[in-house]
Amino acid sequence: MQPLNRRDFMAAASATAAGAALAQPPAPRYRKGFWCMGFPKTMPYVECFRQLRNAGFEGFDIQLGDEIKLSSPLDQVKRLAEDARKAGVTIVSMYVAEGLNANPLNDPSPDVRAKGVAAVEKAIQFATYLDHCPLLLVPGRLGSGAKFQFGYQDTWDRATAEFRKLIPRAAEARVIIGPENLWNKFLLSPIEMRSFVDQFKSPWVKVHFDVANPMQYGYPQDWIMTLGQRITRVHLKDYKLSARSEQGRFVDLLEGDVDWKEVMACLGKTGYSGFLSVEATQDPNDPDRLMKISRAVDKILAMAG
Repeated sequence: MQPLNRRDFMAAASATAAGAALAQPPAPRYRKGFWCMGFPKTMPYVECFRQLRNAGFEGFDIQLGDEIKLSSPLDQVKRLAEDARKAGVTIVSMYVAEGLNANPLNDPSPDVRAKGVAAVEKAIQFATYLDHCPLLLVPGRLGSGAKFQFGYQDTWDRATAEFRKLIPRAAEARVIIGPENLWNKFLLSPIEMRSFVDQFKSPWVKVHFDVANPMQYGYPQDWIMTLGQRITRVHLKDYKLSARSEQGRFVDLLEGDVDWKEVMACLGKTGYSGFLSVEATQDPNDPDRLMKISRAVDKILAMAG
């Protein structure tokens, strides 16, 4: 048998590498995540990771102010990142609750807003050690219950000004920041949300989209198509509308009125890929609850075709 010359050897090596690449299954378009509030507040994240992996989840959305706090040393954040990697779990996003909820970006006081900005800046620093996970920010609430506090235009103007201060830091750290469509009486239509994000002309400001939150006053598929590639993360919930004009209620996945087939079709049209994270509560009396939720997500993913 003739020995291979260098050209033959390189050709054979290239063919082997190409064959190996072809043999590997393509990466899934969507991956399953879970929101940290679905676990008891006292449960260590490392135990959450274990339970999630056992149920078929790959991602975990965390909240600043729980296990990781504004006062947490960087070594603790690095340990969390390492624990997640060892468990095969991705930190999908971080909700900046501590420091921002008490110091909203639409407060009339510059000092209060400055504290909120400082909290987000700290969260940006933490996120760089957590695989640059996106940060979910609440730009501000107009009030609490029936109590009106801050005007819509003032909220828009103040939140815009504070976001502009944060964008250079976010860009430097390669961390996306952005609002979620919440029941905070602000950014209540997809057109408003799109306009809020577009005004910054920055790839580091995007939207965290919750599928069920618009159901009381709109349709998630309309939001998805309007926001398009501005969506950086997706949260899964379901919502049951009332037959009358009263408010509906959140229910388990596939038990509400969300048109999941249309939602998945619209996500596909926008080119979204990545994590779909469930916002759901655990039931201590149902040890199979997490697995049931996982199977419900599988059924939703199967609708993507």
